[in-house]
Amino acid sequence: MKDTASTLPPSVMRHLMEATAAYMAQEKKAGKFLEYYFIPGWNRSMVIAEVKSAEEIIKNISALPISGFMDFEVYPLADPYESMKTFIESLKTAEKMFPGPPR
Repeated sequence: MKDTASTLPPSVMRHLMEATAAYMAQEKKAGKFLEYYFIPGWNRSMVIAEVKSAEEIIKNISALPISGFMDFEVYPLADPYESMKTFIESLKTAEKMFPGPPR
């Protein structure tokens, strides 16, 4: 939460939190938010979302009623097996460029 959130009257913060909880439940029901958790002691939360593009996650974050009072970090997740396949292909290409150990 940004420091400005502490300047809000409790009733306003409560309404923002209720509206945010309702939006998150709606997105989870729609299959867009797969999981969400609060991180105790850090005043943070984590959401695992299924989106097609960076623009879609920006749209989802912006739609959170409390978004103006929060900072966000977005980390894309990649399939580990597909990532390893890509890395292995890159190593094969490098092996062709450097077939033997350096002398």
